[in-house]
Amino acid sequence: MLLLYAKGHAGQQAEPVRGRTRLMKMVFLFDKEVRGKFNLDKVIPKKALPDFSPYDFGPFSSRVFSDLEFLVELGFVDQRPAGDTEPLLEESIEYEYWQAAGGQSDGRPSLAREEEFALTKLGRQFVEGGRAGVLSDNQWKTLDDFKARCTGTPLRSLLRYVYAKYPQMATASTIRSEILADR
Repeated sequence: MLLLYAKGHAGQQAEPVRGRTRLMKMVFLFDKEVRGKFNLDKVIPKKALPDFSPYDFGPFSSRVFSDLEFLVELGFVDQRPAGDTEPLLEESIEYEYWQAAGGQSDGRPSLAREEEFALTKLGRQFVEGGRAGVLSDNQWKTLDDFKARCTGTPLRSLLRYVYAKYPQMATASTIRSEILADR
């Protein structure tokens, strides 16, 4: 919820995150690069974050999708189509993998369109009330900068960064050679 509340590349508070795959990689990178280095581990303990393993498009945890669906059902997060977008292979395969692992099927066609995830008014109130954790101004700046980098980068570039920096998480990727060749 804190990632969704942070400012994105457009500088707007609670800017939506576009795409399940992007959100998945953001949560992974947050754990690896932000949480511990900026004392956010006191606000967000390691046990609160999902465990990741290598999958078709790099680090994957079904818990990210499960938690996201839970927040949507509670009315904290809005999930909507991201404008007029073409179906995305990465989005579809990661979502189908989650469903096969026991996630809830919502009747969505097998080739998923990109979606945006944003906090609802209720979700914003929850974060603003400190119930999702209390961050210092410096921690918010760090989180805002992190989210802006992740949302302002093309998905393929984000994947390339993850694959290059965390090669152990790209071992099962079906697009690894293609992503790393894009340099």
